[in-house]
Amino acid sequence: MRPTLSIPPFKYSGEIIAPASKSVLQRAIAIASLQPRKTIITGYTPSNDVEAALEIASRIGASWEINDRELQIIGTKNVDLETIEINCGEAGLSTRMFAPIVATLSRQCSISGEGSLLYRPLPGIIDALEQLGTRVKSNNEKLPIFTEGKAQAQNISIDGSHSSQLLTGLLIALSHQPLKTKISVSNLKSIPYAQMTLDLLQEFGIHIENREFKEFVIPPFNPSLTQDIHIHAEGDWSGAAFHVVGAAISGKVKLLGLDINSSQADMQIIHAIDKAGARWSWNQEEKSITVEKNQLNAFEFDATHCPDLFPPLAVLAANCKGTSVIHGTHRLTHKESNRALTIQEELSRLDIAVELENNTMKIHGFPVHSGSISSRNDHRIAMMGATFAAVSKAPIIIEKPSAVQKSYPSFFNDIEPMFSNISN
Repeated sequence: MRPTLSIPPFKYSGEIIAPASKSVLQRAIAIASLQPRKTIITGYTPSNDVEAALEIASRIGASWEINDRELQIIGTKNVDLETIEINCGEAGLSTRMFAPIVATLSRQCSISGEGSLLYRPLPGIIDALEQLGTRVKSNNEKLPIFTEGKAQAQNISIDGSHSSQLLTGLLIALSHQPLKTKISVSNLKSIPYAQMTLDLLQEFGIHIENREFKEFVIPPFNPSLTQDIHIHAEGDWSGAAFHVVGAAISGKVKLLGLDINSSQADMQIIHAIDKAGARWSWNQEEKSITVEKNQLNAFEFDATHCPDLFPPLAVLAANCKGTSVIHGTHRLTHKESNRALTIQEELSRLDIAVELENNTMKIHGFPVHSGSISSRNDHRIAMMGATFAAVSKAPIIIEKPSAVQKSYPSFFNDIEPMFSNISN
């Protein structure tokens, strides 16, 4: 992909099929990799983060193949390895999730990554692994991480204030151990994603007792289950959120393949556009949502449990009359970029004023005429910039557009058919 991409003014129209949720796919791949049977996942779509998870699955001894939108995985039968080396790419979820998994499989582990992930602190991982009996070395709580000594199934206490992703890894790892265990969690954030993990484990026949998201009682693993598992990877609300907002500010679109009852935290984008005054309707039979432009007013929204919504929410707020208030900016510091500062600085290039104070972002609505935005190699910032073209008078230039490969490689292809709809 070129170093810059010009997105012409356009209006949302027609239909878009949402890509598969990479949150669902990565979790399903991790669980399936530990199952001594075949897992068939339908609805598969590729992305860099999902491909990193598949490479890790291969490293731990699972085999897999892809046929169109179907992914088949046969899990590892070797749960006593001498060494494992994994590269998580730029996937923060895979890093936090697979760290405890590989530590329970091997006596020595090397966990590395690429790009911005190398500079992102990973609080909690080292403490958790040490509680499980491993010796850990790291680069000041950043990658690479090296472990010695196989992690043992035992009760553990963690701080969940940074993310629920480590909890996800521990739930998966310990639910495939021969002993009953308990995880105690304080200050858990991104609770919907913890629920997603529990729901997926249940689809594999693993029933974990959830005590109000503060304690999780995990039964011993039953290796005698042999029946094939069938999982459907539902559409991704995180990527679809940009189209939801794009239609709310310009035009009308139908999004297919989503689930209104999803445990994905980012389906909360529907509540945000509702607060702002957009029109939308849900078709249960089609599993589709139709969103249409309407007069939009400033809104207040708490994104603490869905921080990935900040970029599309910023687009929505910039197109509302008045000043919108979004809470939860403390969750943005260690994303692919420092997203709070990135949103503030990049929106200033479009003459949109963004104020950051304590845990809050305030965005003043302002018409966009033209400009350029650097993704800073952050996939959601690239999509944010492109969505502004739905209301701009002249093209929006996206610098480093290839960042979308991380989660939604077909994003620009999905909006390109609308580029001829430029009448206002």
